[in-house]
Amino acid sequence: MEIQNNQNLYNTYHKNREKLDVLPIEAFKIDKNNIAGNKDNPNNIETKPYVTASNSRFAYVIKSGIDKDTPVYDHFINLGEQQTEFIETKGKYLDPNGYSWYQSSKIATYGNLYEEAKDFENFVDNLMKQGYGEWDALGRAATYAKAGLLDYGKQKAIPIYPLAYDDKKQHGFHLIDNPLLKKAFLETLNSLDNVTAAQLVDSFFEDFPNKVPTAFQELLSQFGIKLEELKETQPEEERSKFTFTGDININDKMSLEYQNFIFDTLIGFFKDRVVFLEEFEEKEPDARLENLRNAYDILIENFKKNTKEYNETKNILNQYMR
Repeated sequence: MEIQNNQNLYNTYHKNREKLDVLPIEAFKIDKNNIAGNKDNPNNIETKPYVTASNSRFAYVIKSGIDKDTPVYDHFINLGEQQTEFIETKGKYLDPNGYSWYQSSKIATYGNLYEEAKDFENFVDNLMKQGYGEWDALGRAATYAKAGLLDYGKQKAIPIYPLAYDDKKQHGFHLIDNPLLKKAFLETLNSLDNVTAAQLVDSFFEDFPNKVPTAFQELLSQFGIKLEELKETQPEEERSKFTFTGDININDKMSLEYQNFIFDTLIGFFKDRVVFLEEFEEKEPDARLENLRNAYDILIENFKKNTKEYNETKNILNQYMR
């Protein structure tokens, strides 16, 4: 059992559980003291003036007072006939999500650049205040949005592949009701550089580095099958009385014992991913994989911390209610 004692999480999880589903912008403050830097491509963030012509394109132009109806991407509007014909006849069928971003670029103006995406805009703005260039800030925002941790509305500042334009909230953590995992994942992203954070999200939801569009839920289901096969080799008295179905959502109607079974299964799943990455790296050495393995280690520790705190507060609450 991975669950151990730690500090109180009751006030932040049980009393305010609904609030955890909508994360405040302050939660996205980047922890620069625990960054698993990418050796090949570090961010090298420097302190710069807040918004200047050199570190920004969109924000600087907007703050200069440009007419809000001014098109942002003239080159998409003025594509050549041959390119336009290919996109309109083949591109939209070969890559419908990519086509949706192309369409959004054609209607993008400085007035609707962050349409229905105030949190996304604030996220980028806050990062720029911390010293990020605008493009690095947009890239990081796209990573959080791809994970389902930041709503991107109808923003047109950056495409978020492989998702489509216009956030339908049908991806990533929008589909996972497990606040402890969500919190641990957010804490982990906040401690990583841009490149490693993007790799972790891709690994979670796209099975990086295999480049296979395998959903997180499908990987979990495969892991559940592996667990059941291993269970058959164990003595009966050592077998878990629970069967992992692939469902990691939790709610207050579940017993604490079953919730801990889900938590321990997730920790086992993450450790299994680390082993997979180690084996993959032996076959195809890649410095990025070391950073990704470190990111999973950080995620495991954050998740362990959250589950320890959750169990402690649950036990305190149970004693109080007796």
